[in-house]
Amino acid sequence: MANGGGVTMLSADLKMFTGTEQWFRHPLSSNFLYTDGVKFFAEHCGGGAYWFLDILATELADLQETEDFMSITLDVVDSSAKITADDGNGNVLYTKNIDFTDAEKGTWKFFFTNNVLLLPSEY
Repeated sequence: MANGGGVTMLSADLKMFTGTEQWFRHPLSSNFLYTDGVKFFAEHCGGGAYWFLDILATELADLQETEDFMSITLDVVDSSAKITADDGNGNVLYTKNIDFTDAEKGTWKFFFTNNVLLLPSEY
């Protein structure tokens, strides 16, 4: 999940998720579900990254009506981040810069399909 200076503890933990036992519904969007692995990420990335899920639920969930599949990247450098969503073929659909975050440094990848956000290893 994270790139750069080797495998981090969080990225190693996320690789253990190869499926999900349940889906979680986001309280801000009834059309936005996420998996056990995404929940683990939100709970353990930095001081918590539920803000990342909030952004996706409120700003990207509606795109599922026209985009069946999205590849989403959270790229964290120092204390800032950028969220990018593309159609899986490199055609960018959405970007958002985050001025400050305590999220763990790295490039974190997710897939969003059928209204479910999941880790690539859960796909």
